Amino acid sequence: MFRYKNLSLNIKIAFVLFLLGLFLLTFLFLLLIPKIQEEQYKEALNNTEKKVLLIKQQVRLVVDYFKEYGSFRKEEAKKEILNHIEKVKFRYKIDKNYTKEELTKEINEISKEYNCQVNILKKDSVLDKKNFINFDFEKIKNDEWLHIETKDNLCPHPSNFLYKTLIKDMQIELNCSSYFKPDPKNIELRVKKIIQEGFSLSQAIHKGKVFLMWVNKNPNTKGLNTPLAQLDNEHNKNYCISKISNIKIPTSGELTLKEILKIKDTNYLYHKIENRDSITFVSTIYENDTEKFIFVLSAFEDDFKSNINSPILRILPISIFALLASIFLGIIIFKKWIKNIDRLSTVAKAVKNGDLSIRSEVKGNDELGLLGVTFDLMLDDLEDNIKNLDKKIEERTKELTKNVKSKEILLRELNHRVKNNLFMIINFIKLQKSKLKSEEIIDSLNTIENRIYTISLIHTKLFELKSFDSICAQHYINDLIDSISNTFNNSQNIKIKKNIQMMDLDIETAMNCGLILNELITNSFKYAFELNKNNLIKIKFFKKSKIYTLIFEDNGKGLKKDFDINSCNSLGMKLINSITTYQLNGEIKVENTKGLRVSISFAVSKY
Repeated sequence: MFRYKNLSLNIKIAFVLFLLGLFLLTFLFLLLIPKIQEEQYKEALNNTEKKVLLIKQQVRLVVDYFKEYGSFRKEEAKKEILNHIEKVKFRYKIDKNYTKEELTKEINEISKEYNCQVNILKKDSVLDKKNFINFDFEKIKNDEWLHIETKDNLCPHPSNFLYKTLIKDMQIELNCSSYFKPDPKNIELRVKKIIQEGFSLSQAIHKGKVFLMWVNKNPNTKGLNTPLAQLDNEHNKNYCISKISNIKIPTSGELTLKEILKIKDTNYLYHKIENRDSITFVSTIYENDTEKFIFVLSAFEDDFKSNINSPILRILPISIFALLASIFLGIIIFKKWIKNIDRLSTVAKAVKNGDLSIRSEVKGNDELGLLGVTFDLMLDDLEDNIKNLDKKIEERTKELTKNVKSKEILLRELNHRVKNNLFMIINFIKLQKSKLKSEEIIDSLNTIENRIYTISLIHTKLFELKSFDSICAQHYINDLIDSISNTFNNSQNIKIKKNIQMMDLDIETAMNCGLILNELITNSFKYAFELNKNNLIKIKFFKKSKIYTLIFEDNGKGLKKDFDINSCNSLGMKLINSITTYQLNGEIKVENTKGLRVSISFAVSKY
């Protein structure tokens, strides 16, 4: 007959944990969390789309209003100008004392109040040269307005209204901007402010960019699949960002004209901006045969999703309740077992603290009882084995100590021999230099000599130290700098300011840093300075967190303006770049600011 008490402890615990875990995981991950996330994401998209449509209607109303308001102001301005001209005509007709100079003065009043140029002609002579207008008025009918509109680009721009009339033997010519006169109520600025406040409704959901733009419906076919930001837009021939927007360049990433022109009303697209997944809402406000006026909202999908409330917050109370209920139920079920487990835990802690005489005294027929008996037997054996182990450890320790001392002697002898061999090579180079007359070859041997000395100095320091795995950066670099500067005749004219942090470096890192410094110091001594100048070299080496930084500066001539360390011909600079990139796995930055400045940063996980 099946009895729950006869089940093994592992089965009991596994059964309870399985039921609890199955309930929580099914409820949280399979049912609630994905569904809530999906609903919130869709709701956020719908809310954004509604705000886009709302802003679209606002902008459309504004556009219609400005069209009507603009047309009204133009007609009013034209009527006022014509009334002014008619008054002058009437006065000139009835007032015999009204001179042509007075007429000219009153006609020119138009240019003071309106954005108009005035030209007064008598036959072929120009009476007022300062208002000369470069338009052909011969083709314009008298007493009629002619509207001339240019299509240079997609951005809104003023057009011209031309008017011609005769006052006896004088011809009056007007060239007026379509913005006849400033808006005294600043209606346009006030409306722009209202629209931008509407933009902020959308930006409250995400960190995206919102803007209005005109798009050419008949662009060059080569530009259809080109992202907007990369498209050739000289003279705003393909698109134009509205002044209402807070940006000047479209921030739409990979979005192309082809995708925009496909959208007839309102839709959103998934694409990349700065190599990140993004969503762009596009809504058409109005369009004609040649252009399309659209509203664009672009946002990173991560920023968009970050504003979605975490489903965990909504189900957290239920989860806490279920967890507490499960724990309470587990305590009731496992009360006896927990008591025995606590006893075993107490005995284990006492053994950890060194008390091997304690015993658990836990007994029973299940796995927990067998564990208690086995644990007590193990303690008996352990107590006996430790006594024998101490003797074996003592003997082994003596043997290992002897081996370590032997290896240290071998390593010290190896470093000593390497150091001697490297110094022998340096002496051979010096001997060879004394027999040469070519300055170029001597200079090359000096460079090789300094590079070998940089390596030999490592082994010299290791021979002097007890440790063979690290070296003091400050002592090593200071000795290296002094040695390199002593090889040059102009060292007395060059001051070296050192700021080297006291820290340890592994052998390979120290050698790489030494080779880099050797190349930089040698280059400065050879080429950077002029005689009788305040020549200065600054060397700084420090560690912050796990990042090491080596900074070299001099106030010499610097490098060429077009210098590029990745394509230069200098062997020294190639060596510096190679060591930094491939040996140290670091980054190098070269600057020409009042001399040369080289900054190298790298990370060494060991130290």
